[in-house]
Amino acid sequence: MSENPPSGPMHEHGTSGFPSAPTGFQSGPPTWQPAPPKGQSRGLTYVALAIAVIATVLAIVGWFRPTPPPPPSHPSAPTYTEQQIADAKARACGALNLVNKAAIQNSGTGAPPQQSADPAMAEAQAAGSRLSLVAGAWYLRDHLDPATPEPIAAAFRHISQIMLDLAENYLVGIQNADPAQADLIKQGNAAFPQALELCK
Repeated sequence: MSENPPSGPMHEHGTSGFPSAPTGFQSGPPTWQPAPPKGQSRGLTYVALAIAVIATVLAIVGWFRPTPPPPPSHPSAPTYTEQQIADAKARACGALNLVNKAAIQNSGTGAPPQQSADPAMAEAQAAGSRLSLVAGAWYLRDHLDPATPEPIAAAFRHISQIMLDLAENYLVGIQNADPAQADLIKQGNAAFPQALELCK
């Protein structure tokens, strides 16, 4: 080992044996970014000004834009007074009594009428029966008011549909012995007493 110390600056060694990193600020003048050219600075200013103008215009348009109308609310179901309901029920049930009498007298839904032996008269009776069914069906529907209690209204719609189906089948020549027609007659004979019971 030499007795002469090594030349050059001495560095402190860290625990790893390597020189520790220098600390503190470095001496010397700071390095500044070069100033942009004068033309480029003006261009950036114009761009920023244009963006600000566009943003202001959009804000004004948004402020004065009309607000869209609110979605329409679902109307609530109408309500009726007890008197209105009672009047509607009386009107409907009066029509039912009238149609029931006509059905019994003129159609296969009730007691069959005395059929004439004269073919022409028998055909006239059949035409009257069909007319009674169609007229009765629409008469029932026409006497349903909005205030009619729903059970009665549903029974009326059911009876009127049976009567229309019977009449249409008669018009195409289907007879009472046909299973479908016989089933409709059975439904009608059951539906009338049920509806009359609701009218009590």
